[in-house]
Amino acid sequence: MQWTETITIEAPRDIVYQAVRDQHTLMRWSAWPEATGFTCRVDGDGMSPGSQIVFTDQKGVEQGRQTLVSADPGIVRNTMRNRGPRGRWVSPNVDFHVDPVTPTQTRVSLAFDVDPPVPRIMKPLANRWLRRSIRPLHVKDLQQLKDLVEATHVR
Repeated sequence: MQWTETITIEAPRDIVYQAVRDQHTLMRWSAWPEATGFTCRVDGDGMSPGSQIVFTDQKGVEQGRQTLVSADPGIVRNTMRNRGPRGRWVSPNVDFHVDPVTPTQTRVSLAFDVDPPVPRIMKPLANRWLRRSIRPLHVKDLQQLKDLVEATHVR
């Protein structure tokens, strides 16, 4: 299952790139803690490959990790390892493409890719669930990124 969501932000590319790359800042705009009820912490400096966002439930049990794989000026790559439905582990990839539109506008595209860990016959049902439950959170992520960057960026 793959999809891409895109938004344009009124801020220079470098400012938007930092808000996407820095995992500490990412936790300020991410829709996931509120949607899941999980607590998040950053292991590592939050900006170097190998840094991770660790998600834990209310009992402190780890439910997943988002690892910063690479951060080049045009793309920030993340891999995840999360508990999915029925406790199965799933490993989606989430890449953020950060491209200048003008000197004061930046386009961010969130590219999501996952192979649900279900039997082949169940893939259509799993993909429908992903589109209905996960994709709206990606749209919300991008809107909250836009809101944060535009509110904090001095023009």
